[in-house]
Amino acid sequence: MLRVGLTGGIGCGKSRVAGLFASLGVPVLDADAINRELQTPGHDLYAAIVNRFGPGVLDARGLLDRGALRSRIFADPGERQALEALVHPAVEARIEEDLAALPSDTPYALIVVPLLFEAGWENRFDHVIVVHCEPHEQIARVTQRDGRSSAEVEAILAAQMNPEERRLRGDSEIRNREATTEADLANQVAERDAALRELSATTASRVEIRPPNT
Repeated sequence: MLRVGLTGGIGCGKSRVAGLFASLGVPVLDADAINRELQTPGHDLYAAIVNRFGPGVLDARGLLDRGALRSRIFADPGERQALEALVHPAVEARIEEDLAALPSDTPYALIVVPLLFEAGWENRFDHVIVVHCEPHEQIARVTQRDGRSSAEVEAILAAQMNPEERRLRGDSEIRNREATTEADLANQVAERDAALRELSATTASRVEIRPPNT
């Protein structure tokens, strides 16, 4: 089974693209969704974060206040690194568990990781797809979707990898521009899905014909 990473900057449409892959029968794992689950009470990661950052990152219900935590890590790189040191191993372990539970004949699984390159995870994948749009499109989408100001979105973009560098480091690209229709996007996903299934079959054949050790 191939491990295929899907990444892209905020507002580029990763969830939209992942949904199209899922509609083709591809198993999709979302690192952000896993992270959110593991940060709820009862999970080891939740306890580790509260222990490291203190009760100030909890809301009145005892849940993690993601806004308060986000403010701390954006203001202090050391705090961000401390959080990542807790989050990344926990999320990666859960991804490995979920992958191991998939049928052995699964051609490939898609793992959505927004900060894949920033986290240094590219070597964990056989292929990385980058969802791309222009920065002004990201700002427009996120301000409309999340109600954030343009300045807030620009600060987030500044903390992420440059879009052109991300494109260069990826193995393939799916364009989700203003002019991209749903049909255009679906066609790009279908073409990439066919190519990955072919790559998976080719890889499996090479393994099968490998001569035994003597």
